[in-house]
Amino acid sequence: MAKTNSKDHREIGRELDLFSISDLVGTGLPLFSPKGATLRRLVEEYMYNLLEKYGYEHVWIPHIARKKLYEVSGHLEKFTEDMFPIMKSKGREYVLKGMNCPHHILIFARHPISYREMPQRYAETTTVYRSEQSGELGGLTRVLSITQDDAHIFCRKDQVKDEFKKALEINEQMLKDFGFKKYWVRLSLWDPKSKNKYLGDEKVWEEMQRLMRDLLKETKTPFKEAKGEAAFYGPKLDLMAVDSQSREWQMSTIQLDFNLPKRFKISYVGEDGKGHQPYMIHRATLGSVERFLGVWIEHVQGNMPVWLAPVQAVVIPVTDKSDKYAQSVLQKLKDSGLRAEVDNRSETLQARIRDAQLQKVPYMLIVGDKEEKGKTVALRLRTGEDKGSVKLGDFVKNTQKIVAGKHDL
Repeated sequence: MAKTNSKDHREIGRELDLFSISDLVGTGLPLFSPKGATLRRLVEEYMYNLLEKYGYEHVWIPHIARKKLYEVSGHLEKFTEDMFPIMKSKGREYVLKGMNCPHHILIFARHPISYREMPQRYAETTTVYRSEQSGELGGLTRVLSITQDDAHIFCRKDQVKDEFKKALEINEQMLKDFGFKKYWVRLSLWDPKSKNKYLGDEKVWEEMQRLMRDLLKETKTPFKEAKGEAAFYGPKLDLMAVDSQSREWQMSTIQLDFNLPKRFKISYVGEDGKGHQPYMIHRATLGSVERFLGVWIEHVQGNMPVWLAPVQAVVIPVTDKSDKYAQSVLQKLKDSGLRAEVDNRSETLQARIRDAQLQKVPYMLIVGDKEEKGKTVALRLRTGEDKGSVKLGDFVKNTQKIVAGKHDL
């Protein structure tokens, strides 16, 4: 059950000035303010760096494509209702992309690739557009513009298990870093009694499902099997994270695809010099950046760890007389790579401290004559804890360590 005193991410978003929804722009199309955009950037950079460590190469694709692309992929036939209408311009027909896989396939197909160069791992954080019913839209968890940390792996059959293992490792690292302590994986299998609903060879389906099941057991990953929940083109693993309110959310997906490589007739050059169809894996760690942020903001109730806080510290001068020192402290923080602001409004000191706490800023650095003389700051935490006088240099070093280690206060 959800905690009764918990806040919805939309309320937290308004209070912390992260994002807004404009009727003029449209429901399902959130506008991220500077603080919200900073948070997005930090999350996207995190994923970029994490995937680079696992050998992913980042690519870029446009947001529209010829209608023909989605006819070849089959998406236009099967998912027309979920895609925006075809656009006609100067005698040409284009589609606003609802998925990225066809584009990534054509990057793989741009030139011959040897078996020695496999696997090919392409990653990209990019936005797709899905036409949802208005009543289904809400906040960040259901939007029309869906930013995916999307990735596609093209590999040999003997590499499939290792690629799934690495994908699971990436997911587990993400959960740890974002403070999700409980999770399980749903192994979505085909329904052997309705084989006509699925594409691909029966033996391959069974072999790959067995491989996925064995991997989950070997890695001691908690999982449940869901017969009949596989996509028509392949089995998949869905990561189900449990938030601080004991709610389950589907996040990451790792999915085999027996369909698209065949439709696009892609191949790599095998050891025998002949063309071989690669195995294709779709995977996204966060799923949708917007949805992930909505879930995560509620999970932490806006109390973001220092490394993700849009503003990590607020410098508060006691009086106008200390404003010059406050500005020098601010500059020192910024030069050290920390995100900070000065609050020198005419409000009382206590009111400014209270506002910083309501904004859930991790650190408040209060400065006056005493602090200026000693090159120190009076440190307070958003929890209300008073840490007393601290050397500015020591505060910077300690905070940098906390950020590097992805720790909280």
